[in-house]
Amino acid sequence: MRAVRKRVSLRMRQWLLNSAPHLILAAFSLCIVLLFPYNETLRKFDRPKAGTVSKETVIAPFTFDVIRTPDELERERKRVMDQVLLVVDYDSAAAAESARKTAELEAAVKQISDPKMPDSLREAGWMQLSRELSAKAVETLHRKPALFDEAKKQIAEIMERGVSATLFYATSEELSERRLRFNTNFESAQQYSKRYVNFLRDGAESTIAVFDIPVKEAALELAAAQLRREQRMDDAGLNTVYELILACVRPTVRVNNRVTSDRRRAAADQVPAVSGKVIKDTEIVRKHQEVTPEIAQRLQSLYVAMERMEGGVEKRRANAAYAGRVILLLITLFFLSFYMRKYNPAIVANIKSLIALCLIVLLQILVVRLGTQYLPWLFKAKEVSAVMPEYLIPITMGALLCTILFGMRVSVIVSLFVGIYFAVAVGFNHYFFLYTFLNSVVAAFLNHRIRYRWHFFKAIPPMTLVSVALIAVWQMVGWRFGVTFLVNIGCAFLGIVTSVFIAMVLSPFFERVFDITTDMTLIELSDMNHPILKKLSIQAAGTYNHSVLVGNLAESAAEAVGANALLARVASYYHDIGKIEKPDYFVENCQGDRNRHNKLSPTMSALIICSHVREGVELAKKYKLPKIIQDIIMQHHGDSSVSFFYEKALELDPHKQVQEKDFRYPGPIPQTREAAIIMLSDSVEAASRSLATSSPKLLRELVKKIIRDRLLAGQLDGCNLTLRDLNEITEGFMPILQGIFHSRIEYPNK
Repeated sequence: MRAVRKRVSLRMRQWLLNSAPHLILAAFSLCIVLLFPYNETLRKFDRPKAGTVSKETVIAPFTFDVIRTPDELERERKRVMDQVLLVVDYDSAAAAESARKTAELEAAVKQISDPKMPDSLREAGWMQLSRELSAKAVETLHRKPALFDEAKKQIAEIMERGVSATLFYATSEELSERRLRFNTNFESAQQYSKRYVNFLRDGAESTIAVFDIPVKEAALELAAAQLRREQRMDDAGLNTVYELILACVRPTVRVNNRVTSDRRRAAADQVPAVSGKVIKDTEIVRKHQEVTPEIAQRLQSLYVAMERMEGGVEKRRANAAYAGRVILLLITLFFLSFYMRKYNPAIVANIKSLIALCLIVLLQILVVRLGTQYLPWLFKAKEVSAVMPEYLIPITMGALLCTILFGMRVSVIVSLFVGIYFAVAVGFNHYFFLYTFLNSVVAAFLNHRIRYRWHFFKAIPPMTLVSVALIAVWQMVGWRFGVTFLVNIGCAFLGIVTSVFIAMVLSPFFERVFDITTDMTLIELSDMNHPILKKLSIQAAGTYNHSVLVGNLAESAAEAVGANALLARVASYYHDIGKIEKPDYFVENCQGDRNRHNKLSPTMSALIICSHVREGVELAKKYKLPKIIQDIIMQHHGDSSVSFFYEKALELDPHKQVQEKDFRYPGPIPQTREAAIIMLSDSVEAASRSLATSSPKLLRELVKKIIRDRLLAGQLDGCNLTLRDLNEITEGFMPILQGIFHSRIEYPNK
């Protein structure tokens, strides 16, 4: 059962190791999505109240309607309702009543004027007329029946023109004047300031003047005035006609309140809720400007329009745009990830390095995200729109860290992705892509071989020159020079300095946490006053000298094949530190002819010799040497055998019971070119001591033999050295070996 659990655990661990790069990529992609800016359809702004001062300049992002306030809308509706003309109807029933009354009075006049009529009918006629007219008027009609014809004519004209049942007045003064003038209270009076009304009669509608439909008193006054002008009768006759008109005329024009109300309500309903439009890119309010009620209304209308646009189609459009940008960015990320897996498999295979790389990219993207969101506020109060606060963003920080920690090739890939992210995040701005990418590539090129911390600052001037050139070309396109040009250059310089400072501060953190060794760390480790090297030089002086010579050989060979020469030299200094524990058991540290192995069995001697690898790794961990140096200490002998003691054991064992595996180093075989070069350098330096001559030919043959033996033994199968590289390594060893074994002049004795 325990074995089954162990197998399951091993399989699970192996699955996690194999899936780790994919899981890291998925987590990295999720972080990219979360950090990608969601561009709202419209930018929000503060809504200052009327009477306050605006804190920002607001420009109309689109054309929108100015919405009326509730009070303003109510006032406008009232105004529109007041403009609707009053609707009046012609009362046919009143006209018929007037005609009937006129006919009755006419009949009564005929009765009293006809001598042939019976006295009873004449008496009835007198009584009917006396109910409507004064006695004097009746007497006048009796004497002059022709007056009724004149009265009928006037009545017909008045009724045809129309008589209003309501007195229309514009002001209170006018109402009082009418009441005094006609000596009546006018109970049915209505204030109406318009000059016209809509007149409905027999299904037709017309617009007539209010003056043309006088009240009954005014109509009688007009008729009397006309009769006086004509002077066709005396005062008695004029009064009689006036009384007849007064008795027969009925108001025929009445206000139609229902139709009037319907029309006013319809007019009010048609009043738009907007009072105008604000055109796109129009300045609504300037910063520090007092907000008037009109400006406040426009700002409120803009806010309402923006809220409306945030939903529905605009919301879906914004989501689609966001999704499209993110998908485009992820596609780019997957292509670059494939490139890394294909051409930088070492970083992908190393989980720590992969996590460190993802963190650097995420940190750079976070800086870009925060910079694009908050830095524009620094220049919001400026009137000059050509100032670009994006120059302040430390966009080369990621490129600097990557080129220091992983090399220039990885840095260029990171620069490409960051440039694409920056361009997509700010709305597919190709200029920011070029600016970010080119600056990052220049930063990577200038710093990929940096060895001292202060060398960071040496890269600032050339990076600034590149930024100045790009800014000048871009502003030349828009012909924007002057103060803004200088301000942009200043911003770019600050961004570069910030990038360098952040990279300088963070590089030791990434080196220590993720166990990444840079040239700066190697330079620090190359100091011969390092405690472990100091101890080696005192307790194992021969090994110390051997390590220095191996370092020179390894450095020369690494330079010949394009490997990391600094790493090869520094790792060579530490590759044999394990010999500190038992220095006297190694031939380079032996004094005279004393050999401790003479008293030991070959197996024990081989065990002591091989143990210096394990003890060297333990010392490296104790002194916190980088893992890459620990690996080289472990691999610099591979799993080769200690042939001297193995052959000796075979001689001492007549039954041939000796196992070769007991005489092999623990390994593994070298996994990098630098480890393989140190293995060869170690073997060449040790073997060259046995030569009694410094002949270049013999030295070259010795080197070739050692390389050939290591190659045939399979010790170079784990690194990617080619046969051509091995020839180059041979040629790289020769100048150092010839310098070691150069001939010297023999000085004469005194």
